[in-house]
Amino acid sequence: MAAIDYASNTAQRTPCMLVLDASGSMSTKEKNGFTRIQMLNQGITAFHAALMADEIALSRVQVAMVNVGGPTEEPELVLDWTDAELFQPFELVACHSTPLAKGVCVALDAIEEQKTKLRSAGIAYTRPWMLIITDGEPTDEPNEWTKACQRLQDAEREHKVQVYPVGIGEADLIRLAELSQTNPMRMDNIRFRELFVWLSASLGQISRSAPGDKVQLPSTDPWAAVKL
Repeated sequence: MAAIDYASNTAQRTPCMLVLDASGSMSTKEKNGFTRIQMLNQGITAFHAALMADEIALSRVQVAMVNVGGPTEEPELVLDWTDAELFQPFELVACHSTPLAKGVCVALDAIEEQKTKLRSAGIAYTRPWMLIITDGEPTDEPNEWTKACQRLQDAEREHKVQVYPVGIGEADLIRLAELSQTNPMRMDNIRFRELFVWLSASLGQISRSAPGDKVQLPSTDPWAAVKL
């Protein structure tokens, strides 16, 4: 992505990092005839459309994306930080394993780098979000998983990031709970569109608040099934 021109838009930013499972299991076909990765891509398109409909979010929300699995196999920052008004959806491809711990670390590094850039540009920001979506077991080595969980929980405890883990399909919510202080949620019937519309609405509300404000988020009922 081209460098963001903060001189022409000095509004505070609300950064949102998407950590998305693109492993081979995401090619599983559901009862509706679509694969999980196809529905995830549809959800990302719905996220884009919802952001486009919110004039405030367009100028204040920032999006980045890390894929876990996919053609490169290793986690990769496939979308560097971009303002919502410049965000263009693209399709992820499912293959290989699920190195979720590595993906989380890539995402955390990107968040910290972006916060430094925002401070250097004199741009205020709200606490960054990290949305983690996966449908299976992490394939990292046990010590890598433990270190990533500790690092992410420490960052959350120190108010450096707000984490939302979401499990789909056969995802183990017990394992996901190790990542964050926030209880993971299971998506009901693979409702990616509803999830990403909820995400856009939530980010829109936060983008209208001042850093540190308490914000009442929209209900997760349209997409969530159960809490741990």
